[in-house]
Amino acid sequence: MSIGDQNWSGDEVGRKSVAGTALIGKACDILEIVGAAPGRVDQAELSRQTGIPRATLYRILAALTARGIIRSDPVTQRYSLGFRLLEHAQNVWGSSNLVSIASSELRLLRDMTGETAYLAVLHHGEVLALGRFEGAHSKRSSAQLGALKPVHCTSQGKAILAHLRDDQVDGLLREPLERYTEHTTTDPAALKAQLQIVRARGYAIDDEEILYGTRCVGVAILDENGHPVAAISVAGPSFRMHHERAEQLGHELVAAARRISSQLGASIRPAATSREGARVASQRFAFVGASPFWDQARQQLVWIDRLAPAIHRVGETSSDMSLEHLGGEIDCAFPCGAGLAVTMRGRIIILAEEGVIAETHMPDGFRASAARVDRERKVWLAVYRQDGGSDVGMLGEGGSFEPIWELSGEVTSMVFDTQGETLFAAQPQQGVIHALELASRRKRVLNHFPKAAGQPVGLAIDREDRLWVAASDGWSVVRLNEDGDFEQILSIPVSSPTGIAFGGPDMSTLYVTTARAGMSREQLQNAPQSGHLLAIDTLRQGLPGPIADLPFAAVVVSPRR
Repeated sequence: MSIGDQNWSGDEVGRKSVAGTALIGKACDILEIVGAAPGRVDQAELSRQTGIPRATLYRILAALTARGIIRSDPVTQRYSLGFRLLEHAQNVWGSSNLVSIASSELRLLRDMTGETAYLAVLHHGEVLALGRFEGAHSKRSSAQLGALKPVHCTSQGKAILAHLRDDQVDGLLREPLERYTEHTTTDPAALKAQLQIVRARGYAIDDEEILYGTRCVGVAILDENGHPVAAISVAGPSFRMHHERAEQLGHELVAAARRISSQLGASIRPAATSREGARVASQRFAFVGASPFWDQARQQLVWIDRLAPAIHRVGETSSDMSLEHLGGEIDCAFPCGAGLAVTMRGRIIILAEEGVIAETHMPDGFRASAARVDRERKVWLAVYRQDGGSDVGMLGEGGSFEPIWELSGEVTSMVFDTQGETLFAAQPQQGVIHALELASRRKRVLNHFPKAAGQPVGLAIDREDRLWVAASDGWSVVRLNEDGDFEQILSIPVSSPTGIAFGGPDMSTLYVTTARAGMSREQLQNAPQSGHLLAIDTLRQGLPGPIADLPFAAVVVSPRR
């Protein structure tokens, strides 16, 4: 009688053994041993631990390998769990209600930070990675899905431990605890003290405790009784995931875990992540690059170095103009009929390719931190006040400044929408992007930038009227949707973007100015492109900016280089 023809009633099972169950049990024993020590057991070790005869063991291994349930390393001849088994596990995981909620939150965390987000559960005294959402960066955390990791030196493990009973913690922190790096804490008493801090602040940090060069932040997902059912985490290279950013990210993870725990049904639309690489567009670097704009007539990207004052042009023909003879740092720049206007403390200077051609003196203490030209060719400035705030307004006749909006904090970039009706202003220290409406003179907050995503420093607009934001310390450029929420993220290889502008023959290249001043040697080693002009090919198109018609008679001076 074939297995398919057998009577599978309870009585039949009780009377005699089902054919093949012994063999299935042996296969399960093999899977448990291989799963507990992936890549460390061979046929001889399996035979020793299971007692299965070599011939039988060989047939079972061959069958499991053929179906992808386990796999053998061709060099060491040692076994690990196969990818087909992982696929089946993912199917079980994907059917969970918790997963559908967690997946949305983890994608959001990935897109917001550019780093890899994980979901893990406690499994036989270790943490098992059940979900992984890879970040946009080429150099990123790459812990294997389905891998088991120790609880005492991972952020997920410590986050879970912090919410277990004392007797449960004692059972999981039995000595000896393995040391993976010099930062691994192996003393149970010291670990318990850390868990009190984790419980108080809500998040745990793996500070290169299991792998050098990787820092991870984790938070437990609690059920209605406060018991940990899982943990979420975000991991990245320690040069990007520095201590301050890890602490900021901890608060974002706490909020995400609470949303998952509350079993909210509202879906969160994830941001699309672009993996298109940024390339260096100019071999000339700046100490503090700024104020990029596309010169449509010359088909060049024009940008400045604020600290070592200079103008750089990049295109079919490139050129550089030093402005050191002007005797100070440049605050910002904007295009005008003669070529380029730069603002310095108390002055607006007009330059052409042959050098300085005119300048005008502004009131004492005048410092414009950002400038933008509107569709009527008028100049709008953000002027920094001594009290730390900014006035945003228009440059009037005779060089006067007419403030309209008062903002708390410095404005580093501004851009108009495609209709010229709203002026957006970025304030990095406050993490805010304001929308300033010209007709009503009303101001509103378009976006509160999450601290874990960096600080908004540069702005650009595309043809679809979507705002693009360069995120300092966020290693990314972000596209916002019409509601001001994250919609797309572009990874960049530097932590210090300063400005962005669309350009190129079809206006689909996004140029990013960056800075290198004030960076440590380690930071520059991890981000050697810092200070260079970067270019990213996008599927979006921008619009050429208008050229300013300056409303004052500047004092003409002799051209100088």
